[in-house]
Amino acid sequence: MKTISIVNLKGGVGKTVTAVNLAAILATDYEKRVLLVDVDHQGNASRYCGVNTEERGGLAALLTGGAVCYDEVVEMATMSGVDVIPADMSLATLGVDGGCTSQMAVRAMRDLRDAVIEDDSYDFIIFDCPPAFSQASIGAIAASSDVIIPLRIGRFEIEGMDELIEQIESVRKINPATRIAGALLTMWHNSPVQRDGEEYIRETCPVRVFRTMIRRTDKVDEAVFARKAVAEWSPTSAAARDYRAWVEELMEVL
Repeated sequence: MKTISIVNLKGGVGKTVTAVNLAAILATDYEKRVLLVDVDHQGNASRYCGVNTEERGGLAALLTGGAVCYDEVVEMATMSGVDVIPADMSLATLGVDGGCTSQMAVRAMRDLRDAVIEDDSYDFIIFDCPPAFSQASIGAIAASSDVIIPLRIGRFEIEGMDELIEQIESVRKINPATRIAGALLTMWHNSPVQRDGEEYIRETCPVRVFRTMIRRTDKVDEAVFARKAVAEWSPTSAAARDYRAWVEELMEVL
């Protein structure tokens, strides 16, 4: 089983869209059993998947002992073949009220991973992490076999890569087996600044940069509103074709 964290300290770079569409393509095109874990207190992945974020406590209950086992908080997504452990705003206060330390989150995420392996219930766990190193996201990365960094081509995003990688490397001390599978360029469009930025990233990025880039298209926003994977909503759109090509590339390196 593979566990994959989608991580970036910057918001608005396509983390949630990448996590949900990765999960959906693995389930439909590759017939994999996929568990999507929403690690962001904003709960955007949960809502994208049509899941009620307040139904049974979600990830916060699992991290604080309110739920004994992961199957108590799993919900079905609107995407065929994808299950979700949802998130809500209670994740934001886990460390504030003392209900969950980083060590507790690491242990809980590892227990989740190990229980799934023992039950043979899923082939992939996808963690959609928030734009911050919260207790929950540290636990997710520590429980992951691979980390993927969605990266929009922009000055602040590029300048933040070194800090992001440093933070991920600090978490790797907990689990040295975790690796950065690569950076995925998102929201790409054909313009001089985008082409120059892409060239700069490919020349200087200290981690793998996937060949495939995800092109910018309104079909992604439409798919989110419709709570559907973009490959289902608009199969021939640029983003749908790009996400399928990227998942094929990813499968070659996992």
